[in-house]
Amino acid sequence: MIINVNIISGFLGAGKTTFLKKIIPNIKGKIALIENEFGDIGIDGDLINDKLPIKEIYAGCICCSLVKNFKDSIEELALKYKPEHIFIEPSGVGNLSDIVKVCKKISENSDLPIRVNHLITIIDVSAFDDYLENFGGFYLDQIQNANVIFLSHIDSVDDLKVEEVISKIKLNNEKACIIKDDWYSYEGKEIIEILDTIKNIEVDLKEKSLSIPASKVFSTVSIANPKSFTEEEIDRILNSLKGKDYGYVLRAKGILELDTKKFIYFDFTPHHFHWDYVEGFKETKLAIIGSELKRQKILQCFKNKHTSKALSRYPKF
Repeated sequence: MIINVNIISGFLGAGKTTFLKKIIPNIKGKIALIENEFGDIGIDGDLINDKLPIKEIYAGCICCSLVKNFKDSIEELALKYKPEHIFIEPSGVGNLSDIVKVCKKISENSDLPIRVNHLITIIDVSAFDDYLENFGGFYLDQIQNANVIFLSHIDSVDDLKVEEVISKIKLNNEKACIIKDDWYSYEGKEIIEILDTIKNIEVDLKEKSLSIPASKVFSTVSIANPKSFTEEEIDRILNSLKGKDYGYVLRAKGILELDTKKFIYFDFTPHHFHWDYVEGFKETKLAIIGSELKRQKILQCFKNKHTSKALSRYPKF
């Protein structure tokens, strides 16, 4: 039995976890999932169906510093659960080409019947120019090596901007199938129907002139058991993250408890942010990724001095 590997890539906050939550309930056959977080605390795995076999790999990228963990996770899932599909959600700062190379090596060097099926990249249209200018190498790798590209947050820009972004994508990847529609409004089964019409591809990776590990570019601060907040405080903090008081925050997300004892999930990028009430959570935690992060300022904002545990990593040269 062939194990189809589908990789859902996209830069920080593009919508990878939302995409997975839509399609996973509509996939036929046994499924396993690998979640990779650049931060030191796993969060996205908690948001996915907890009945699935999930391997969470955090504190780095599976394309570089955590390659062995990644190989071991694929092999364990394949041998223990014998899934028909393995979905991989890499870190938003991971190189898609390197992840595919690892998958190919596993297939070539083991008896596991692994086949790379779809290389899906989700692109936040509203952040496209900003991320292309500031993080070109990481960003372009995810675009150039995809065979399917979904656009997200198209409702925050006009049609002219969407077409401009599509033209720039085609300059970097003329072979990929680009889905222009707003997939947020689609049912999961409709997205599956779209993917089923797209043929599997022979992986043809684009060579990179220089590969810089994410650990040399991005920093992260993670906090377990942060303090509780009021709704007004949450709104104020998310707005303040757009400035430079905390450094250049590219992504912040987590589960927090309000002073009302209710729990919320918050999600921040410089271009959009929100929070929603959630149920079924007892553990609070958050992760922040960016560059030149101001650790003490972040800890002062979120850390409970009696119960919190904080972890951080900064670029190593």
